[in-house]
Amino acid sequence: MAFIARLGPARSDHSARHNAVTVEATSSGAALVPDPATLIEDLRFVSVDCETTGQNPHHLVEVGAVAFTMAAALPGGDGVHPPPDAFETLVHTADHINPYARRVHGISRSMLQGAPSALPVLRRFLTFALGTVLVEHSADAFDTRLIGRTLGRPLPHPTIDTSRLAKHLFDLRDTIGLERLCLQLDVPHRAPHAALGDAEATAGCLVELVRRGQEQFGWRTLADLLLAGHPPAPRLKTVGRQRGGRSAPHAPAAPALLPEPAPAGPVAAAAGPDSPPPPARRR
Repeated sequence: MAFIARLGPARSDHSARHNAVTVEATSSGAALVPDPATLIEDLRFVSVDCETTGQNPHHLVEVGAVAFTMAAALPGGDGVHPPPDAFETLVHTADHINPYARRVHGISRSMLQGAPSALPVLRRFLTFALGTVLVEHSADAFDTRLIGRTLGRPLPHPTIDTSRLAKHLFDLRDTIGLERLCLQLDVPHRAPHAALGDAEATAGCLVELVRRGQEQFGWRTLADLLLAGHPPAPRLKTVGRQRGGRSAPHAPAAPALLPEPAPAGPVAAAAGPDSPPPPARRR
């Protein structure tokens, strides 16, 4: 299987680690699912972003991810720890790409010729993300749930949403977009709406949000991050009628690991509007 990268690693000295199939967490025998009591500095994270056809049902056209720790800050580590591992590929699909989505992410059907299909890409991604905490910037867990739906099973990883962490820290009323959050946190964002570029930016935002959360709220463990930033459980959908005329609920793809916390403090207005996202997606 040959991956087709659209963006490439942020620096040329990262190229040897690009599309790595093993990471430190796997070779060190890390648990498949980190314990909530694990200290933040002992966690390994994978920020992930997906670009899609832009219409229901969504199909993948690109996956980008970055594996990192709090000690190895983006883009190149601290000079002692290794730089983050990058995972990136276009994904072949025969489905139509919505014109609006194509304008946003710049991916056309012709660019997907020769790219691997979704299932082998995502199986490689699961190896890449083994034993990690997944991070995304998507209030409805769009990226991780799409990956799970494509694989046919929910992902077991604990998941952190940087937009929810930002709302918790800044008392925002509305979801803040990734580009605006990068500006607010002074995080580089080299390629908006490219999967690897968005994954890098999301990782940088997490590092800065966690630093502020440790100072403001005393965050120490994965459990603290989950209470502040775990996406809510999927909404129930009706898929038919049972006897007696009642709707049959569709089971959630994956339950929340911890109960959703009650809002803390007064609710303030968001910093401002962001660019409109692709249809049927909040990110």
